[in-house]
Amino acid sequence: MLGRADNSLTSSFLSGVGKTMAATDEVYLGYTTDEATTPFLRDFLDALAEGTLMKSVCTECGREYLPPREHCQDDLSKCELEEFEEREAKLYSYTIVDFAPETLSSKAPYVVGIGEFPSGLRLTAHITNLMSVPEIGMDMKLAFDEVDERLVTYKWLV
Repeated sequence: MLGRADNSLTSSFLSGVGKTMAATDEVYLGYTTDEATTPFLRDFLDALAEGTLMKSVCTECGREYLPPREHCQDDLSKCELEEFEEREAKLYSYTIVDFAPETLSSKAPYVVGIGEFPSGLRLTAHITNLMSVPEIGMDMKLAFDEVDERLVTYKWLV
């Protein structure tokens, strides 16, 4: 379910979402440094571990990607990592995950949102500290969180 849920579905999720989104009970999208399979991904994860979000830029056409990718989807040219400094975005779309993968099933339901930065780049992450139904266009702020020694992640705060 992407985007704005209809009212009947939203109402049925509300009690669970409010409970899940309490500040002490957060869920995350994340990367572990053990999962880095290429130098490009390792560089991205190392920067993330230091609180720096990287985007990639195509060396041929200049197209930007967030999260970064190694090769441009338009011309297959190599992309290079650059620091991405924007931290505030508007909620572009969201979904309420009620049936989560096994590793996150204890956290369900939870909310994953796509934030759109002023530059137009978009990033998907969990929305934390959410105490009511998300609204398209609401202000969000990107935050980093070190879950453990191997896991650094980013999330949306509202």
